[in-house]
Amino acid sequence: MKIINPLRTLQGKFTLYLSVLIIATMSALAFWNISREKGLLRDTIVKEGKALVESLAISCTNTMLYEEIGLVEEGGLLDNYISDLIQRRDLNILYAMILDPKGKVIAHNSMVEVGNLYQDEITKRVLASWNTLLQYPVDKVLDISTPLAISTKRWGTLRIGISLQSLEKEVSSMALKYLLYTGFFILLATGTIAFLFGFITQPLKLLAKEMDETKPRVDPPSLSVNGQDEIGILRRSFYGLLKRIKEDEMERERTQRNLLLTEKMVAIGKLTAGVAHEINNPLGGLLNCIYHFRRGSQSLEKQQEYIQLMEDGIKRIQKTVTNLLEYARTPKLERTTADFNSIVETTLSLLDYQIQKNRIEVTQDIPCNLPSMEVDRNQMAQVFVNIFLNAIQAMEEGGVLKIGARTLDERLLMTISDTGKGIPEDALSRVFDPFFTTKGEGTGTGLGLWITQGIVERHGGTIQLSSQEGKGTTVEIQLPLYSK
Repeated sequence: MKIINPLRTLQGKFTLYLSVLIIATMSALAFWNISREKGLLRDTIVKEGKALVESLAISCTNTMLYEEIGLVEEGGLLDNYISDLIQRRDLNILYAMILDPKGKVIAHNSMVEVGNLYQDEITKRVLASWNTLLQYPVDKVLDISTPLAISTKRWGTLRIGISLQSLEKEVSSMALKYLLYTGFFILLATGTIAFLFGFITQPLKLLAKEMDETKPRVDPPSLSVNGQDEIGILRRSFYGLLKRIKEDEMERERTQRNLLLTEKMVAIGKLTAGVAHEINNPLGGLLNCIYHFRRGSQSLEKQQEYIQLMEDGIKRIQKTVTNLLEYARTPKLERTTADFNSIVETTLSLLDYQIQKNRIEVTQDIPCNLPSMEVDRNQMAQVFVNIFLNAIQAMEEGGVLKIGARTLDERLLMTISDTGKGIPEDALSRVFDPFFTTKGEGTGTGLGLWITQGIVERHGGTIQLSSQEGKGTTVEIQLPLYSK
């Protein structure tokens, strides 16, 4: 059984495409949700941080005001506020400080920073702002600052730094959960889709199996096609197609039988006409001689002449009948290993008188190392006699007879060309018909090429003829070198 790549099946492709769509959709949704949750968490931290800073700023402002007018001692309360900030667990505060209007640290969660003067860009923006300011001095750190002021009187700035590391951890944890959920959903959806699509495509597989098992010339099986969906429609269409093919095949066979019968009748008509022509002519001569004999007034010499005419007529009828029987009985081939050169030379020697009489030049282009053939030597000699005689008779005023041979893919290709008067174009399609001839009255029976074609085909070969009127004719014969 042939193994099919699952990804090349309709089920595999549909599952793959839908899985990719699900992955893309779930990934987009996960990205959107994670970004949204991250934004909400960041907004929550910012909101809580601002509320913390702004609420504490009131206490720090009042304390600095009370210190300025001498109601409380300097430094103690501010350090307590900073210490309380650092100890909060709801926000991951990295640092908290109070700066004077020039950037000098008044209070800090790290005592070593107290008294230092900050002049960095972040601090400059902090000191220049009269509103709560949000900044990100380094990655994953939120810096929130608010002025400690009443109206236009400013005592300093409260500034804290909140770590966003916990936010990133929570976002990573959320992304991992989404990834697990997405993977589980994809596996579940893919399995479900594969199962459902397999259930849907099962009728298609059954139909494909039925199509593979359907044999030509056999009536289609009567199987259930009750489905009303597209697959059911396809099955009914398939069986309808099979029936139409069967009907068309039967009609084609009837047409072929009729054509064969017509061709047979045409062939019989041609054969009958030819036989009638070839036999009626000498029969007319015989009847004429008998008529004169009955009159009894001829001289002995005239009687001998009539007897000779009667004998010639009988021999002509005998030759016609013999040729017909020779071709009709399709004699069994007696194959022997024969040399092509030898058959050609023997045939040319038999026709040497006619060749010399018509002043014909014979040229041969036949390799000396041409392989032998397994043929019936006598029948192949008859083929060459018929073809050579046609060429000789076509060159009554002299010409050239060219004989060539070569091997081509374990076949022998022979060409026989003459420079005679050629054959009219409208007669080329009929040259192998029985009793068809382009020669004059009484010079041919029209059976030569018909018999020649039969001999060549019985040897498993082919014969073709081409001609140009006034230029000559070429006969091409192909024969297998070895019998099969």
